[in-house]
Amino acid sequence: MADLIAGAVFTVPYPYFREEVDLPPEDAQSGPITAITWRPGVRWVQRYDDSDAEAEGMGAMLLTVIDVHKPGRFPARVFFTRQWQDPDGKLFGKGGLRITTVPAFLRRAKGYMHEFELVTKEHS
Repeated sequence: MADLIAGAVFTVPYPYFREEVDLPPEDAQSGPITAITWRPGVRWVQRYDDSDAEAEGMGAMLLTVIDVHKPGRFPARVFFTRQWQDPDGKLFGKGGLRITTVPAFLRRAKGYMHEFELVTKEHS
């Protein structure tokens, strides 16, 4: 794993699934617009008496280190931003500053923490 220094970018493979969303209308006379978009994470599917995690594509989570600071006797903290890149290559995310401990950041930078199955579904 690379050193945690300001400006370091960690590109983490991340599962995505498709989801139907209602977008606001373009004008007051029309209704909401329904679109199919990518959502980070997995979809849980019930199978018999168990459930499985499924993803329909792989994108990325981009973690950019802003700074690392050790406040006195407390554990070192990583200040970072997070963006998402969907399987089509589109970047999105709020970009707000996040803070966590170094071990927690390194766990996040290793990849998605749960097992899942990558499946292909047809959409019209």
